[in-house]
Amino acid sequence: MESLFRELISKYFGDLDYSTEPVPFGLTNFSRIITVKDRKYIARIYDRHTKNLENLLFEIELVTFLENCDLSFKVPGFLPTRSGHKYVELQGNRLGSVVPFIEGVIPDINSSNDVKEMGRTVGEISKAFEEFQTDLHTPAIQFSRFYDLHPLSSEETVAQFLLNPPFVVDDSHMALFRNLLDQFQPEHILLSHLPHQIVHHDLLIFNLLIGNNGKMNGVLDFDFASIDIRAFEPAICINHLLQFEDRTLDYLEIFLKAYSAYMKLSMAEIDMIPNLIRLYYLSLLCIYIGQYYSGKAVKDHFTFIIAQMSARDYWLKENKDNLKQTLIHLVY
Repeated sequence: MESLFRELISKYFGDLDYSTEPVPFGLTNFSRIITVKDRKYIARIYDRHTKNLENLLFEIELVTFLENCDLSFKVPGFLPTRSGHKYVELQGNRLGSVVPFIEGVIPDINSSNDVKEMGRTVGEISKAFEEFQTDLHTPAIQFSRFYDLHPLSSEETVAQFLLNPPFVVDDSHMALFRNLLDQFQPEHILLSHLPHQIVHHDLLIFNLLIGNNGKMNGVLDFDFASIDIRAFEPAICINHLLQFEDRTLDYLEIFLKAYSAYMKLSMAEIDMIPNLIRLYYLSLLCIYIGQYYSGKAVKDHFTFIIAQMSARDYWLKENKDNLKQTLIHLVY
């Protein structure tokens, strides 16, 4: 992998000296922070299983569109190589790119200011996504079709994983996983009536950056952006806030008030939020299973997410009515 990074960096910076350091998050691709002449960049080599050239060209066009939207925060635009291209084809059928490093710190979910900034940012970028149009191939990333999110994660390979898990997983968590897979078989759920648009799919704190002024400074990682059910975006963010169950609704209200300045949800979308959260977990777990079969070490990620899914499923059952009323009050 180091030789590929050297090849990638040379396409952008030639023989200039550089230093590298690891990025703190990310399992899907291979990324490094690089410093050249005291300026920082992110160099990324894409996973061959999840990023082909069509999908990368779509991501480049989407991010370029956002750069021209006069947003209140930055997005990491793709830098041109020395030959003028915004990506590099590397040895071994790998693709790579370099983007600017955006300064900031991840939002603190314990901070009402940061939660408000998250809500405002998710609303603002969702509003911008409504206007995006392209003639390019759009990635087939739909979290309601969880068996199609990784080429090595099919209904058959997921069943094989469940039959013979390669590491210890709590039996009750695996039982819930099986039950939800059966409940939400793609052909069993009717979601086509819900509004669709571009969805980022990963607006978690790890892809958001707060600046020194307390305002959102950057939104990162459009790797999973595609056309999907619009309400997946707030559902994924609501789930993120639900990690703090002792005061969930207080912080959820802060988030939703800021989000609603840009976006509203229909009653059909509000009714579906709990199940969209469950589908989000199924999608993550199926992606991890695909990554396992591609040779990645996913044990810690998988066991963490499946335990979180169990806790969230219980919370959603206990708080279904309160959650719905909060959503109706703030975003309907």
